[in-house]
Amino acid sequence: MIHARPVSGRYRRLRLGANAILIGILLGIPWVRIGGEPLVLLDIPARQFHIAGLVIFPQELIYLWMILALLALSLFFFTALAGRLWCGWACPQTVFTDVFAIIGRFVQGWKGHRAPRKIAAWRVALTHVLWIAVSVVVGFHLVGYFVSPYELLPQLLAGETPPTRLGFLTVMATLSYLDFGFVKQTFCRTLCPYARFQGVLMDADSLVIGYDTKRGEPRGKKGRAEGDCVDCGLCVQVCPTGIDIRDGLQLECIACTQCVDACDGVMERLGRKRGLVDYRSLVSLEGRRPVEYLRPRVLAYGVLLLLTAGAFVVTLSQREPMGLHVAHNRDALSTRAADGRLGNAFTLRIENRARSERRFSIALEAEGPPFELVAGVNPVTIDATSAVESRVFVLAPPDTAPAEALREIAFVLSPVDAPDHRVVRRMRFLPGGASIVP
Repeated sequence: MIHARPVSGRYRRLRLGANAILIGILLGIPWVRIGGEPLVLLDIPARQFHIAGLVIFPQELIYLWMILALLALSLFFFTALAGRLWCGWACPQTVFTDVFAIIGRFVQGWKGHRAPRKIAAWRVALTHVLWIAVSVVVGFHLVGYFVSPYELLPQLLAGETPPTRLGFLTVMATLSYLDFGFVKQTFCRTLCPYARFQGVLMDADSLVIGYDTKRGEPRGKKGRAEGDCVDCGLCVQVCPTGIDIRDGLQLECIACTQCVDACDGVMERLGRKRGLVDYRSLVSLEGRRPVEYLRPRVLAYGVLLLLTAGAFVVTLSQREPMGLHVAHNRDALSTRAADGRLGNAFTLRIENRARSERRFSIALEAEGPPFELVAGVNPVTIDATSAVESRVFVLAPPDTAPAEALREIAFVLSPVDAPDHRVVRRMRFLPGGASIVP
């Protein structure tokens, strides 16, 4: 069930600390609120994306794409500089697989680095019960990125969870249990796309887990070979992906540093210098030249990262605190009122992007015939970071000629408390029998 041998050492202690921090971040983010707004919430039914106090509406997906671009460029930059830092230290796949292994070894009664010869059935059952419990917690918090946990938890405790949410939670918990308990690093070896293109991002100066061939070979037992490697095989036994790092850098290596700790422990016991297997660049291991940190690849990713971050900041600073989207009501493009006036029906989607309730007025601007705006509610009150849809009519005088009626009109949205701030959207008024003009 648990195949990789546990290891202790300096990197292992750092990894345990990093695991605790990352798990705290992953499970804590859905609970954090900024000024009453969630830190991260992908509210698909409401068509809103809450990220660090920023509420992104569907018409503003440019912000979401820029955030994703920043995350991707950050991954490229740190990969070029420090290799598979994400895989070995920050990826949830690695972190939670490690947590499951720790639970399994504790329950099944491992003595140090040794597995028990026979594991009692109750220990195996308890292992799976605890794995399932952890999977439910993980699944709950994954759903918490889409549904506020402050809303989801009371529903679960009261047994009133909507079927869709309950099904989503069940699927996430089941996938977590199967993935972290059984698939483990097989996902890294065969399914993870990042493992496939990491070679394009790295070069000889990138930090990797490497074996010092010059120092270690020829390998053999102490006193029987000149190399420092005694061929104990511990580096293979502790590797979660089952590779032999002495065969060179391989696609399956996730830079977890467990082989480094295992080899360092052997070298210390033999009175030899640590670092036979180490976290170093290939040029450093081979002794060709000093490592170049500010090389073209790293600079290119760094410049792109800074430019994207700057563009995001500038774009965000120019963002309007309100939005107006206008569309013709296709069920009634052009109609005649009882008094003979020609009318067009429009659907207005009004967005309040501010973090407080605001009132907005809607006005109409047009040249030519005296068009009239008919709205059920005007001004309209909208809650913080919310949107409403309103249907309005624009009427032209009954004696307006079709050629005169086919003209551009402008809808003007402005806050009642700040009428100088305006958002204008232009549309075409359509006479009878006309089609929409783009």
